[in-house]
Amino acid sequence: MANLHFTGIDCGGTKVMAQSATFNSESGLVSPGEFHLEENYSDSPNWNPKFISVHLDLQRQEFAEGNICLTEPEMDQGDVIVETIQNVISKSGSDSIGLCFPGIKNERGVVIMANGPRISDLLERIPEIDSLYNDSDCCVLGEWKSTIGKMQNCKNAFYIGGGTGIADGIILNGELIDFNERDDVKRSWELKIPSGETIESCLSPKVMIDQWNLSQKEKVETLDQLSKKENSKSIFNKAIEAFLCLVQDRVQFFRSNNSNLEKIVIGQRLGMFMADSKLRFMIKAETDIPVKYSSDRRTAALGAAWKKACS
Repeated sequence: MANLHFTGIDCGGTKVMAQSATFNSESGLVSPGEFHLEENYSDSPNWNPKFISVHLDLQRQEFAEGNICLTEPEMDQGDVIVETIQNVISKSGSDSIGLCFPGIKNERGVVIMANGPRISDLLERIPEIDSLYNDSDCCVLGEWKSTIGKMQNCKNAFYIGGGTGIADGIILNGELIDFNERDDVKRSWELKIPSGETIESCLSPKVMIDQWNLSQKEKVETLDQLSKKENSKSIFNKAIEAFLCLVQDRVQFFRSNNSNLEKIVIGQRLGMFMADSKLRFMIKAETDIPVKYSSDRRTAALGAAWKKACS
């Protein structure tokens, strides 16, 4: 039995998480190792908690024109992220690293970013890595190709994870689809509920919390705190509506591809919250498709380790 050792690094909107992993070439799965480390960007005195991203329309325009002009706040915020990644890599002691990052990427770095700074030269600044993996893909791969995942052996399933934004993933006939290469399926930020709001804006924990905090004097920091507020019912009802709209869309996608959806997995902060909330019973009452909740935050890092092992 051949085992190979890797480290996966998951770069999120607020922190970097590293997880060691062992790849079993016979099973094709990774299993978590002993090394685990999380470092918050806010630990740096140079981190700007009030950072505002450049408007997406301008980001897209600059990328299309091949003239990305980073702002000074972007460069400062990007420096903190790079330093945090470098620190985590140094502590890992690993020389075989897979790293996933949000946003739109090219061969050099991150060129479009909705909830953070663009870092267009990220790969050049971190010589220990040779490519940037998609964070949504790694969330799915961690559930599908790790020994702790909720999607093991699935042939037709979809994943939705919620944190700062939403991670979408679909396994169709035993293959992870590439949303960029298909015109018959959309991501959650492209899908809208009848009110005109996107599914992402209704299901993202960050957006749900921000929605409450912008309209109420008493602030909350987590979905659990939000759920205890008397006037929060409308926010959660809309989240359920958005989720059911997403299920309907995905069911139709599988049917149009002559397949049947066998499982739904909800992960990240959204999955952790829903696993222990009454929302799971509301969902169960509305669909007979099995829904599993993933509360293990290591899955994206494990997905990055699996991609590195198979690259």
